[in-house]
Amino acid sequence: MPLLEQDSALMIELLSLEPKQDSYQMEVGLTHSGGFTRKVILIDEYTYLQMNSILGSYQEHRVRLSIYPKWDPFRRKYFSSLTKMNRTCSETLYFACSEDFVSQLLEWKQQTMPSDEANTVQAVVPVPEPEQPQPKRRASAFRLNRPIVMRCVLFSLLFVLFFLRMDDTLLNSAEAHEDFKLPVDSSIPVPHVPVVHTASFQSAQAEAVPVTEQEPAPLPVQSAEPEVQNPAVEELELDGSRYEYSLPKGYVALSFDDGPSQYTKEIVDILMAYGIAANFLFIGQNAQQNPEAVQYADEHGMPVGSHSWDHSDMTKNSSGENRNNLLRSVQVLEQNIEKPVTVFRPPYGAINGSLAAEAGKQNLKVLLWNRDPEDWKAQTAEHIIQYFYHTDPSGGIYLLHEKGITVKALPAIIEYLKKKQLKFAIFK
Repeated sequence: MPLLEQDSALMIELLSLEPKQDSYQMEVGLTHSGGFTRKVILIDEYTYLQMNSILGSYQEHRVRLSIYPKWDPFRRKYFSSLTKMNRTCSETLYFACSEDFVSQLLEWKQQTMPSDEANTVQAVVPVPEPEQPQPKRRASAFRLNRPIVMRCVLFSLLFVLFFLRMDDTLLNSAEAHEDFKLPVDSSIPVPHVPVVHTASFQSAQAEAVPVTEQEPAPLPVQSAEPEVQNPAVEELELDGSRYEYSLPKGYVALSFDDGPSQYTKEIVDILMAYGIAANFLFIGQNAQQNPEAVQYADEHGMPVGSHSWDHSDMTKNSSGENRNNLLRSVQVLEQNIEKPVTVFRPPYGAINGSLAAEAGKQNLKVLLWNRDPEDWKAQTAEHIIQYFYHTDPSGGIYLLHEKGITVKALPAIIEYLKKKQLKFAIFK
């Protein structure tokens, strides 16, 4: 059985945008737990013109469409965004849209997403209140309030300057901090191999309940060491008949893409120090060049999965090309960990029926995600951490990457999740 019974749309790809005789329409592809489907949506002329003006040529790109528009109270307009991606770069573009377009997206989202995901992963779009007529004010009243306004503006500028001075990471590239070490005085537990239990989730009663402060969970006692309070890591078996990208409430999972890299060992060491584990989705080419990192992750209890051979968009390949791509990746990984590789995460989260069928033939189960801090383009570690602070982590599978800036943010991320009394999970 799947970990979560309810289907929901997760990834929306713009396939076409074109005018018709008396209307404008866009075709999108939905990747959700049940598979891949296509949908055609009629849109208004204003939204079409706004999207078309920023989109330009995208024949060599994949285009993701956001279904979380936002209201700008200053411009009194709705805005949404789309992201153009290819193998080497990604660009997020914003466009104004109509209220009708917003209503369509919200209705669509409510039909295809569970209500708890729609409300917690992203901010709810506020409905603008009707503009009330403002009474005219005398010019003398404006002159009276103007000094107060100027003082507020000056105070805000001073506060921003002070914050920038405090954050020295704005002046230095986070990728240059390769000598990162765990803080000596932090409350990090003694390093040890995480305790792993197996859970199959064959019934609705298997959903975890967060432990409250009044009823602390029993904790393992380390022999000849002080008692260490670490949550056990549960190993969850994926259902190969569908794509998995979410967890029951009370659980959380971390996953790392695009390795192995120079940061793999450091990430594993941090996870070990906190007594937890995470899934590592390795690229075959990288694994061939860095087998020691693959072995290190596996030897320390981190499940290793495939992220393709070359991180290409596999939905554009033939079945034969995908067969060879997956085989090469799995073979180089299995040579290093000496056990079957059973988890596959498609690059960019792009998957169709042909790729899913080929993965199934090779006994690979598809693991996606539902929390994306976009650490690959974050400017500071604090930006990544703030994402965690502003989303509900319960039930989340987080997509992270092997980047120096992510390594720097990782201890704070784990400490935050542990304070939420969540049970960490890994997948097989």
